Formats: sequence, C-alpha cells, structure tokens
Amino acid sequence: MSQKHRTYREIRQEFSPERQQKISAGAAKINNGLKILSTVRQAAGITQEELAEILDVGQSHISQMESRDNITLATLISTITAMGGSIDLTVKFPEKPSVQFSQIETLFPEKPLVDRNVQKASLTK
Repeated sequence: MSQKHRTYREIRQEFSPERQQKISAGAAKINNGLKILSTVRQAAGITQEELAEILDVGQSHISQMESRDNITLATLISTITAMGGSIDLTVKFPEKPSVQFSQIETLFPEKPLVDRNVQKASLTK
C-alpha cells in the first residue's frame, strides 16, 4: 500500500504560529532579494518615477515590472541599458568551462522591448 503524500501546506499547518510566522518572514526576505529590477534600480540611485520617465512609461508600470516573480532577459537588458548600465553574463556548467558574455546588450541587433505589451523603450538618453 502506498502512503498518501502530504503537501508542504499540510505539513506547515502542524507548526506553531510563531514558527509559521518566522518561515513566512524568511520567505518574504528571500522573495524581496530576488526582485532584480528593483535591486538594480536602487543600486543605480534611480527612483521609479525617474525610470518611468527614461522608459517613457507610467510609474505604475515600473511598480508592476518590479513586482513580477520573473522577467524576460530582454526586459532586464533594456531596463539596465536605459539606466546607463551594462550586463556581463557568465554561464556555468558542472565540470565544464564557463561561458562569459561581456556587454550582453550589444549582442541584440535591435533594441529589446521593455515589455511585450508596452511600447518600445527608448534606450538612449
């Protein structure tokens, strides 16, 4: 006979409220750290309003982009380039040499879209 597998949610319900709260706080901290667009924008010293002006979109669009759980590489490249940054990408494989791309934005023949549902971003100031 096979035993029924329990979901994490079912197991977590057995934890004390304090432990559940600690887990939720830790997950939120990790999730916020993964918000790459927000992190990069803040590192550049640019507000959401300033970035919206650079990209010619509304501030609410920037907020939505930063709140997403994932973003496309094209969105990341166009946003960082618009802020005056450049991207170096290193791809690592176990027991294989790394593949490194410097200034990856130069590998794209056309200016990438900030978002497929929004107008093209202006990548030059």
